[in-house]
Amino acid sequence: MIPRPGGGFRFLPGGPVFAGGAVAEPGFAIVHALLSRWLLLEPGYALVERHLEAAGRPMQALCGMQLRLPRQLSPQEFIAFNAPYVDRLQRWAVLHEKLNPVSRTNVAPAAGAPAEPSLHAFSYTVPYAGTMKTFTMSGMTERGPGGSIVAEGDDSPTGMQRKLGFVVGAVTERIAELGFQWNDATHVELYTAVEIPGAFDAMAVQASGALPRGIRWHRGRPPVVGLELELEARAVLREEVVEA
Repeated sequence: MIPRPGGGFRFLPGGPVFAGGAVAEPGFAIVHALLSRWLLLEPGYALVERHLEAAGRPMQALCGMQLRLPRQLSPQEFIAFNAPYVDRLQRWAVLHEKLNPVSRTNVAPAAGAPAEPSLHAFSYTVPYAGTMKTFTMSGMTERGPGGSIVAEGDDSPTGMQRKLGFVVGAVTERIAELGFQWNDATHVELYTAVEIPGAFDAMAVQASGALPRGIRWHRGRPPVVGLELELEARAVLREEVVEA
């Protein structure tokens, strides 16, 4: 975990496009800001700037972004999409020693998708004198070691159950790596366009403690063609709705 100077959090490096996760430092807590409606990326970025300024927080306090896409992208299209996003973080001076400290979830809704890539929500830190510990993370998919896809091309009930089992296990490990457990999470968000028989029973077994607060199911898919399922969790001080 690497401290983000001026940000009020530590982050788990993940790659040039997004971090593995972030944990608020003592004296700070993470807030989740949900837009009242999706905004195209440029107006959305401007809203993030205004909101953090109004909250008295620097851009370096930004630790999470959630985006929505019109459709799934090919690997080449995904690389092209990421370039201006990372450039925006660079212009905000958010990157730290060439590392990206901002977690990200990027989803293509199966219905009602935006016409262009849009901002759904973002997370940032605020000063906090209490003892609650907070975290956020990037969404995780069924892409396994070496880039292989678990149950590739199989969206049958059996295939989706295999995918879910793998992803819940991966998220469980990530949460532990951040120093938390499932029952610390205030939000669990599942993204899939295919209903999975027994999904919640399976999560009750694998992700013990996740279900009492419920699970948000978003009917959509991960950003890259070939992937069917994404999962994330977070513990936040509060969730606020930002007028867009």
